[in-house]
Amino acid sequence: MADAGRTGWKSGSAQVAEGIGKAIIDGTYAVGEKLPLEAELAQQYNASRNTLREAMRLLAAKNLVEIAPRRGTVVRQRSAWNVLDPDVLEWSADQLLNDPTFMEEFVRMRFVIEPAAAQEAARNATDAEIATIRSAYETIERLIDHQVLPECLEADLAFHIAVADATGNRFLKSVAHSITYAMRLNFQRLFEAPHNLKDNLENHRLVMEAIADRDPYAAHSAALELLAKAHAATRNLFDDPP
Repeated sequence: MADAGRTGWKSGSAQVAEGIGKAIIDGTYAVGEKLPLEAELAQQYNASRNTLREAMRLLAAKNLVEIAPRRGTVVRQRSAWNVLDPDVLEWSADQLLNDPTFMEEFVRMRFVIEPAAAQEAARNATDAEIATIRSAYETIERLIDHQVLPECLEADLAFHIAVADATGNRFLKSVAHSITYAMRLNFQRLFEAPHNLKDNLENHRLVMEAIADRDPYAAHSAALELLAKAHAATRNLFDDPP
């Protein structure tokens, strides 16, 4: 599912970066391999030299390539890639949706962040922020029988982001926003199984109520339960019983 906020006009350099980036991710240009010469790439992508150079700078900023004087432009090791970069995630989406290791690692990372975020939100949330969390929950509840709709996925995502935004902690907020695209991929995969969200709705409600009651312990505990259910559902998608 494309992120609606990422559609629309793209510069020439962004389009070239996307073409080369996808070729790197699908292995057309292998790790450790030098990319073709600038003139060849410019012809292949119908781009000027300046556009191509800007595209290479974009790819280097995502750690997909290394631009080295006299060595050319080399594809970096996968371990160096910026896996949370929205473009890298978008270009990798078809692979990642069917990658159990990515999904497992991502859910385990959520265990590190989300219970702490719920706990801090219970301590620090303003009345307006609690109202935003409640509104997101109520939207999920209203759409729960229509899990296949994009609006339901976006409502679930909005709930988790609203909790992070209510922490009063700039670092937790920044981390939560940086994983938004990866979380959307995780939810998209989970929503392929009927009733996954419905089965976890009660835990969303408990997180919301604990934050509204300003009970950090209950919020932390409810978030752990929510994630335990999401973790089990994720593993079941790949026939790996928890």
